[in-house]
Amino acid sequence: MKSKNFGFTLVELLVVIAIIGVLIALLLPAVQQAREAARRMQCSNNLKQIGLALHNYHDTYQSLPPGGFWKHDTPWSTPTPPSPDPERGPIHVAMLPFIEQGSLYDKINFSSNTAVHEQYVDAPANTQKVKQVTIQAYVCPSDTSGGIVPGTDRGAHNYSANYGPSGVGSTGNPNCPCSQGAAMNGFRNDTKHNESNPAGPFTRRGNKYVGKFSHTTDGLSNTIYFGEVRPQCSTHNSNGWAHSNNGNGLVNTLIPINTDTCSTLADAPGGDTCYALCNWNLEFGFRSLHPGGAQFLKGDGSVSFFPETINHTAYQRLGQRDDGLVISL
Repeated sequence: MKSKNFGFTLVELLVVIAIIGVLIALLLPAVQQAREAARRMQCSNNLKQIGLALHNYHDTYQSLPPGGFWKHDTPWSTPTPPSPDPERGPIHVAMLPFIEQGSLYDKINFSSNTAVHEQYVDAPANTQKVKQVTIQAYVCPSDTSGGIVPGTDRGAHNYSANYGPSGVGSTGNPNCPCSQGAAMNGFRNDTKHNESNPAGPFTRRGNKYVGKFSHTTDGLSNTIYFGEVRPQCSTHNSNGWAHSNNGNGLVNTLIPINTDTCSTLADAPGGDTCYALCNWNLEFGFRSLHPGGAQFLKGDGSVSFFPETINHTAYQRLGQRDDGLVISL
């Protein structure tokens, strides 16, 4: 008795492969969306941790941490700054003891002639500097930097303190100019604020202004304190979390969310340096790789996702601590 051989024909195999391909095409976006949702949740948790750090810092010192202690600033808290007047670090350094990084903070000598970010943290071997440490609480997993500023050995940060609608340079960097800064300044709620009296809660000029929660007269739940940034899109952000002049107290709400400044000077589309990360005005916007917007920490510790299509006037009112204006979203 002859036995029959059962098997798939070529047509049947092709049909099965086609079905598998269709299923993969349908499932892959869902898997990617699920992964991004998980990354966005972790990113939100990082911002909440920063919010707790700010409140614990304020409870301890009766003030907020400064946005930064910039080099060559005056007046210093000490009578005479040590030569050569080193940078004392940004808000990220001040918050270290309040995000379970006290051991790293204790290794920093704030009276040293060496800037904070250039100090070693592994004496006596002296192989790793403060700026080379990656702090996971400052890194959004959705960002592609992986915790290191691309092309450098500096630890990256994806969260910056809000300067509010305090004004930006009208033409920006002379070597990387952008004239749109003047137009952005037209969205300020008033013109009385500057680096020594910021419209937002923070400025990089920590020797001239240190905020308190009481300075946010519009209400903590109505005011942005931190937001997302990308080191690949700003020369200041690319200085890393430990550098005093890393965008904190400069990043502001005047610039629309996710404004594209992610090109190098040489690669700016059409040669327009308003697209370049070096322009000193549009680079100071909040941005993320989350589709459609970015996440923000408000003064009460809550985190909100604001779409890049947010009404720009409402965005300024959320960015300013003391305008006394009603917010309508």
